[in-house]
Amino acid sequence: MRPASEQRAISLVMSKAIPFDQIEVGQELGPIETPASANAVRRYCEDWQDPNPLYLQDSPFGGPIVPPAFMAGLTGFQLLGSRCDARATIGAKTEHENINPWRVGKKLITRGRIADKYIKRGLEYVVIESVSVDEDGLEIRRSRDHILLGIERRK
Repeated sequence: MRPASEQRAISLVMSKAIPFDQIEVGQELGPIETPASANAVRRYCEDWQDPNPLYLQDSPFGGPIVPPAFMAGLTGFQLLGSRCDARATIGAKTEHENINPWRVGKKLITRGRIADKYIKRGLEYVVIESVSVDEDGLEIRRSRDHILLGIERRK
């Protein structure tokens, strides 16, 4: 465990990386592009021990599809990282609505915006809403992420 003085220094750096007062509700984020190669999907399925043939062979959608959780948990962080240093943030809550299957081999393009920001128990949060479409413009996923900006409490 780190000494208390070093932990305090880390906390100060974390909360200063994204100045809460400079975040604007409505600010556009992205776009970010996420490829889904057959190899990446295969590795994901191996890591999660999920050899579902829908992901690895064929599906009713004309070829294999990407597992719904593939990269979903990183959406808000990646979008925030397109404008800020988001390395020291913590996910607090996430919601995803999968609209259509994401086909293996298609690139996902995600755009978002800062939908809200708030302070709860002295901690600073942002809410990021996003929409992901494939390279053909088909809507794949809608997401809403609540992200804690740092562990230092406001006084």
